[in-house]
Amino acid sequence: MSQTKQNDAKPASAPGPIARFVRERIRPMFSQRLAKLAAFVVPHLYMAYMRLVWATSRVEGLDAAELKVWASEHKGVVCILWHEEVFTVAYGYYWLGIRIHTLASLGESGELITRMLELCNAVVFRGGSSTGQARRREGVLEDLIHHMKTTDEVTLGLTVDGSKGPPYRMKSGAIVVAREADRPIALVRTWYKRCVRLPTWDRMAVPLPFNRIRYYLRGPYFVPATAKTAEGLEAFRIELDNALIDLAAQSYADLGQSPPPNLTRRDEPDPTV
Repeated sequence: MSQTKQNDAKPASAPGPIARFVRERIRPMFSQRLAKLAAFVVPHLYMAYMRLVWATSRVEGLDAAELKVWASEHKGVVCILWHEEVFTVAYGYYWLGIRIHTLASLGESGELITRMLELCNAVVFRGGSSTGQARRREGVLEDLIHHMKTTDEVTLGLTVDGSKGPPYRMKSGAIVVAREADRPIALVRTWYKRCVRLPTWDRMAVPLPFNRIRYYLRGPYFVPATAKTAEGLEAFRIELDNALIDLAAQSYADLGQSPPPNLTRRDEPDPTV
């Protein structure tokens, strides 16, 4: 292009008042209404779909209902799991007759998830970790600890590699809650022969109807006194991390599947957690 043509080129014009009005006033109104509609409709669709899946599938590992006994014997229990199976947590434990207490982020997606959980009789705390400031609330860990201390027989479920990953990398928050509330930890898993993987960071699994579904339960694990130090906490985290990885690997093997390549044990401290 010649220098003359370059000089003659006009800069892009700023949006006019009508365009600004639509962008700043009209579009958010529709977005908010759609979000509210989704928060009402999607949880009911979730319940209908999950009822279909469980009704048409062979369900195994029903001794996972022993979790209720553990919660009664120890005044509560902290359950840990990987985020890839989170789609089934609300309905899966509701189906077993276990009332889950758990955590959901703030914001519109957190509102939708909260309503899904509440339809499954869950107790939901808002303020899960996230990179978005609008979805984070300070003090939520302390709230969970207080709730565990002051409420008997709480079954607290936490995805220990959530909410943004990396997958199969356990964070230490669940151990801190169990340590401070003096409650044991249970490793739980629900897995399926046939599922669809979503294009999310955790490749979230959605089970299909006419399936084979299996529950897993391991523990209880009691937080050692050594976990009061940073070194002891990290050593116990590695122990549980590897045990939860082994449990996931077992579920893949039991259902004839190949495990993901990043589902590997780690024996050294991980600076990312």
